[in-house]
Amino acid sequence: MGMRSESEFTATVIEKAKALGASVAGVADVEPLKASPSHRIYPKIGMDPNVRWQDAPEEALHHEVEWPADAVSAVVIGVAHPANQPELDWYDGKGTPGNRILIRIVKELSEWLAETYSVRSSRPPYFIESTGIFLKDAAVGAGLGRIGKNNLVITPEYGPRIRWRGLLLDRPAKATGPIDFDPCDGCEQPCRKACPVKAFDRTVYLSEELGQSALPGLNGTYDRVTCNTKMSRDVDEAARAMAAS
Repeated sequence: MGMRSESEFTATVIEKAKALGASVAGVADVEPLKASPSHRIYPKIGMDPNVRWQDAPEEALHHEVEWPADAVSAVVIGVAHPANQPELDWYDGKGTPGNRILIRIVKELSEWLAETYSVRSSRPPYFIESTGIFLKDAAVGAGLGRIGKNNLVITPEYGPRIRWRGLLLDRPAKATGPIDFDPCDGCEQPCRKACPVKAFDRTVYLSEELGQSALPGLNGTYDRVTCNTKMSRDVDEAARAMAAS
């Protein structure tokens, strides 16, 4: 297929992503994404989510996200995880069903881009320490939502009940974001109050210490170590339950 304008290319890619099963899709420019809040703070707080950033050893700091040299655009796709389908996020020993849907969509979209437009793409893994990118920041850059005080992307369509994957392209495409949307304005923060391990009860990150105003949980009131400990424990419990069944 012949080359299209950046706007037409973006529209076509989004349409294809949704046809493959994405609930939402958008495009972000890679250069601004490299300077997004999470990508800037990552070298300062360390790559180990089980260690508080003040206690992180020197070798765990100063790690930059690894970007493919030819990446200029990021396609971000989201698959909704509705409250009435909790099984999409259940760990079954092979990840989760929702994540497998995302992996399939990204794989098929990558193949379609190569066949249709001769576009080279890379599929970053989910985890940053495995050469992934910060997908929540990418979703914001693609205009799919905004980071909320619960440290999740809040979308206009699905709230926070959505999971993300990305695809990095070697071809420019017109960015679809960010958008003017503030889901936390005037909100009484029930999401923070509902956290079972109280990960939002104290301020962990300070702008004066880290040199940036945009912080985890918007204002630094988010404890990633406490949160990650709870999530890891849940995965371990699910694995033990499966082994015993």
